Amino acid sequence: MRVKLPYGKEKKVALEIPEENLGFVVDRSEAPALKDPRKELRRGLRNPIGTPPLSDMVHSRNNVVVVVDDITRPTPQRVLLPVLLDELNTIGVPDKNIKLIIALGTHRKMDQKEIIERYGKEVIDRVSVTNHDYRDPKGLVDLGKTRSGTKITVNKAVYEADFVIGAGNIIPHCYTGWGGGGKIIQPGVCGEEITAMTHVTAGKVRPASKIAGRLNNEVRTVIDSVALKAGLNLIVNTVLNQEDKVSRIVVGHPIEAFREGVKTAEKIYCHKVAGYADIVVVSSYPADIDYWQAIKSLVYAHMAVKQGGTLILISPCPERTSPIHQIFKERAMLGYRENLEAIENGEIDDIIAGGGLLLHAQILERAEVICYSNGLTEGDKEALGFKHANTPQEAVEMALKSQGKNAKVGILKCGEILPLIL
Repeated sequence: MRVKLPYGKEKKVALEIPEENLGFVVDRSEAPALKDPRKELRRGLRNPIGTPPLSDMVHSRNNVVVVVDDITRPTPQRVLLPVLLDELNTIGVPDKNIKLIIALGTHRKMDQKEIIERYGKEVIDRVSVTNHDYRDPKGLVDLGKTRSGTKITVNKAVYEADFVIGAGNIIPHCYTGWGGGGKIIQPGVCGEEITAMTHVTAGKVRPASKIAGRLNNEVRTVIDSVALKAGLNLIVNTVLNQEDKVSRIVVGHPIEAFREGVKTAEKIYCHKVAGYADIVVVSSYPADIDYWQAIKSLVYAHMAVKQGGTLILISPCPERTSPIHQIFKERAMLGYRENLEAIENGEIDDIIAGGGLLLHAQILERAEVICYSNGLTEGDKEALGFKHANTPQEAVEMALKSQGKNAKVGILKCGEILPLIL
């Protein structure tokens, strides 16, 4: 059977799998696209979930901050933002009183060309746009501590705004259960300490299936609390279908509207599969930019492979392992216990990377990984504990040789699909 998988946004790669070996092929569920997303957004802003209409909450003299996700996310910001700005203008808020803050979390900064491409020249010409910097103490405000004693800092412009809107997308997430909602604030526009705490807390959850796709978890509780404390007033969240088109837009209260959106996302992204496969092939799309993003697809894939099985990661990773978290590659071959002890003993400066290392260790404990990637070098793959494949088909042949000619192969055609074992 010939199966095509996305390899980045523009390309696809093909695999030949013997039909007798095929266990499952899972794509995102088909869901109709909205005929007019812009019209639906306007309707949502005037009839939001769990809050009064935008016009009743925002006043003409208010300073408004719109927090937006970055190039690592598929949210159609060029569709959402012009409508959002126009609605604010209709209420009486001029463009000069509106700022866009890019919720980078700990990702690298976006350059001007990327900003224009992602948000649109029309938007960039109307309002100011700023990259969040999680390591700039002058740009952060201290909001006290969590119940467990972790210091909370958040972007100063966000905290000082009269009204804050978060624009993002809802998908399963291995650190937080689900992306979307208050995640645009934590880790999106927070400081290092609170972001490190949520990442490590997630990494400690064993197995990772106890948090991925779960609404009620410790990390999400912290995220929601921090988001509300930071002043997030309203969210605009999309749910994308199998063609990356908008299937639903939820607008409203950061928790209530988000949870409503998850109901739709579950139907598209969460899929039951009949038992563990010997081999699972996964495309990381759209989490493609580096392994820091692509790891999410491997976390989901390792949930569907047998103990001692083989995972095949197909991901371009043009920015290699991570331009920010360099320590990840240095410690990726160390085990879960060793990295956890290093985190707890203060031996790792980049504790945020430590959370990723704990997830990475869980993957390698479960299965071997064969990787096809033009962005990751052979040295990168070796440092990550992966086997190198020159082509996707070679990766399949290597896996069948490892697992045996009768091995069952499962395929996840998108890096955001969450497999649920029956």
